[in-house]
Amino acid sequence: ISFEEAAFGKEAELSVPRTEECKSCHGSGAAAGTHPEECPQCHGSGQVQYAQNTPFGRMVNARTCERCSGTGKIIKTPCKDCGGKGTKRVTRKINVKIPAGVDNGSRIRVTGEGEAGIRGGGPGDLYVYIFVKTHKLFQRDGADVLCEVPISFVQAALGDKVEVPTLDGKVELTIPAGIQSGKVLRLKGAGIPFLRGQGRGDQHVRVKVLTPQKLNA
Repeated sequence: ISFEEAAFGKEAELSVPRTEECKSCHGSGAAAGTHPEECPQCHGSGQVQYAQNTPFGRMVNARTCERCSGTGKIIKTPCKDCGGKGTKRVTRKINVKIPAGVDNGSRIRVTGEGEAGIRGGGPGDLYVYIFVKTHKLFQRDGADVLCEVPISFVQAALGDKVEVPTLDGKVELTIPAGIQSGKVLRLKGAGIPFLRGQGRGDQHVRVKVLTPQKLNA
């Protein structure tokens, strides 16, 4: 997103590839009119036991049932749409509200818009990571905005009023007489809105005095 969009927020439409519950079988994986059956190998437990002789005696262990992959169910007539998986891979358009004040690397959680749940569980969440484009005039320091404004040697010596770009448009800034190059002036409340809370940061304007290279009489 752009620097201004990060400052004031926006609503973005994202195309998200994800796994969803199959609508034809409602996630069961079985064709219409049929149902998953109990696995005859593990009898619905999802595990099979096996005995093993060791120097300490006969040990009984359990492992995941290979026939049903631990689900305890087998599907004799799989759904044609999902092939018995119970889920399908689709791409959805999702509207995500990006709040004002986000920064590079901010993470937004969208509840219930993630991957399909396992074995009838609800869907997971979608996490959106924000990357902010660099701005040609502004830099950011938390909620504060930094910029540099060039002025002439005469303006620095005598003082002046100059137009300064801000996120809200151009404003007039008073340059005091005798200002030195590198001096920072503050525009209160002209920065970025606080992500959690009311108010905004400030804009800090660094004055750069352009020294004349050639002087006439």
